[in-house]
Amino acid sequence: MEFEDLRAHVGNELKRRFWEHKAMPALSRGRVRMDGWLKVELTAILAEKGEAEPAFKLPKGRAAVRFGDWLVEVASLPTDYAFENTKASSGNLAEDVKDLRKLIKRLRKGRGRRQAALFFVVFPFGDQNEAAWAPHKVRIERSLGGSLIEDRFSFQSGVTGRLYSGLVRERAEAEPVAEQKPETAEKRPAGRTRRAPAPVPQKERTTLPSA
Repeated sequence: MEFEDLRAHVGNELKRRFWEHKAMPALSRGRVRMDGWLKVELTAILAEKGEAEPAFKLPKGRAAVRFGDWLVEVASLPTDYAFENTKASSGNLAEDVKDLRKLIKRLRKGRGRRQAALFFVVFPFGDQNEAAWAPHKVRIERSLGGSLIEDRFSFQSGVTGRLYSGLVRERAEAEPVAEQKPETAEKRPAGRTRRAPAPVPQKERTTLPSA
């Protein structure tokens, strides 16, 4: 299966489940992480197309879903963005993004000759949050080594979100090196300019005539 076919099948099924599942309104309003539920649903979705193994071991104890020549992982990132009719956030989005990037590294190390793909959901998320989310997205894309594909969706609670999918490339993009400022000549403190002392004139010796 090509990545585009995998992305379309998994993405469409996940969005449908976000809308139809009876627990989703409460989970979305409460900003609850749903990684375990997502792993079960991902396994069921992939099993519709072939054999799926939900416990393929990755480095450091994490497990991915093996599907044919693919390793697939899924995660949820509840945000701290203000959103109507939701509970206050107790999470830390920056830390969750850091954990997601570690997961990408484990997928890359543990895949062997298989291809690896990642799906993750970000919610609550509205159009007004695009600028705040942009730096996180860039960091995740650097870890993947390529761009993310975005799908918009809604829960029946009225909470909206983004479903992202990406292919884990062979190598991650290098982090940009911080630009160094050119060295400047040392400046003297402002004030009076010191001048070199004027030379002291030497007196000529007068030789007295001998008696």
